[in-house]
Amino acid sequence: MKLKKLKINWISILTIVIFLTAIILLNIFAGMLTERFFLKIDLTEAGLYTLSDKAEDFLRDIDETVDIVVLSDESAWFANSTLSLISNILKNYSATSGGHLRIQYVNPDLNSFDGPDYNNSLAVLKESHTELEDMARNDIIFISSKRVTKVPVNNLFTQNYDQYGYPTDANIRADQELVSALTYVLNEQIARVVFVTNHQEDNTEYIKMVFERSGYDSSSINLAIEDIPEDTIVLITAAPKFDFLSEEIVKLEAFSATGGNIMILYDINTTKLPVLDNFMAEWGVAVENKLIFDEEYTFIPQLGVIGAIIAQGALPSTTSSAAYTREIPLGVYSARPLRAVWGDGASESLQPLVQTVSSSSYAKDLSDGNLTTWERESGDESGPFTLAYHSRILTRNAEGSQVYSNLLIFGGSMFDDTFLSIYGETFYNAILIADLANDLNPFGERIYISPKGLTESQMLVSAGGARAVLIFMVILVPLTIITAGVLVWRKRRHL
Repeated sequence: MKLKKLKINWISILTIVIFLTAIILLNIFAGMLTERFFLKIDLTEAGLYTLSDKAEDFLRDIDETVDIVVLSDESAWFANSTLSLISNILKNYSATSGGHLRIQYVNPDLNSFDGPDYNNSLAVLKESHTELEDMARNDIIFISSKRVTKVPVNNLFTQNYDQYGYPTDANIRADQELVSALTYVLNEQIARVVFVTNHQEDNTEYIKMVFERSGYDSSSINLAIEDIPEDTIVLITAAPKFDFLSEEIVKLEAFSATGGNIMILYDINTTKLPVLDNFMAEWGVAVENKLIFDEEYTFIPQLGVIGAIIAQGALPSTTSSAAYTREIPLGVYSARPLRAVWGDGASESLQPLVQTVSSSSYAKDLSDGNLTTWERESGDESGPFTLAYHSRILTRNAEGSQVYSNLLIFGGSMFDDTFLSIYGETFYNAILIADLANDLNPFGERIYISPKGLTESQMLVSAGGARAVLIFMVILVPLTIITAGVLVWRKRRHL
């Protein structure tokens, strides 16, 4: 009898030990799977931890190793609620890529990292790449066998503003920034954008950043004394204050004759530029000597913010173009209207890009140089007005293949660098530039991923999340315990 009891006790103890061991191993295995495949339930309303379909497709196609170096201690990031969000997104990226993205956290003060080259030294890495000269703590470095780039952590977030210019909610745009950086270091060839700087052009740091997001390298030239680099895809002059030389126009014509693309941002305060105006007229576009305002959207008269939309069909090759046909204010500063010039120009097609929303817009004539009021008067011309045009011609590149050469002209400061750096994508201006950059880039496809609202990051259980919690907590766990109990009871009953 004692022997039988002892046997039963040992079987019970063994069963419990096996059960507990199984639970422990299951937790360890689940933890490993979670790290490897990022098996976590995203219960945030905005889906902050869930990859967009575009990002997921892109990551699954990566077939080479990219080292991602975060310039910070990992503990510091996880101690910060905002940065820990980025850490989890990076883990998800690595898991989705099948381990092709290798993530490591490196204290920049220690100077060393585990990398394939550069003697495992951050200093050597920095010296080898001029784009890393100003790298700072919390920057994220991307290293492939082709090239290197960095993403400052502040670029992963944006601040939204309302129609009156006041800050509202914040967004996270980590998916867009991280995928853009990966695209840049993985593409076989890189497009080049060149900024003209010898006409007192405006600052272009934000526009430069938008093009770099879209897979471009950037540089600047003095067009009067330098030739346009042969690998240039897009050339930009941002609000020139004085006119171009005839020798510069010859360079522009030669550039466009072989498939080059030119973007002109016309400053609203610039007087007539006859030489540049004649060049634009050859493409079928003229800048009018008028200033636009809007009764419905002029909330700040000193800035003349007006309402505008992307013209229907303006971006036929861009998947997100449909989003721009809605009547959404783009937050445009006072603008100069453009008009089509139908003469003997070389333009093959002329497409409006941006137009004022409705007849609530009106134009003040600047011919007499005496603007006395911003208020609408009986003699003012009524809108809608065209604020940007896309003109193109069919030509041949250096290899003899037929290509389109494009001229993009913007008649207002809606793409002023200061405006863009403050308002970002709130009014879709930066998105339009990025889509144009993508359409002109022959070496890769830009992926646009919508930002997610941080204000929606509270842990709310969605329908799918609720079902998962219900199945696990209410069904699987109790069923496992009951099954184990029945097995133990049956064993004891037969002894």
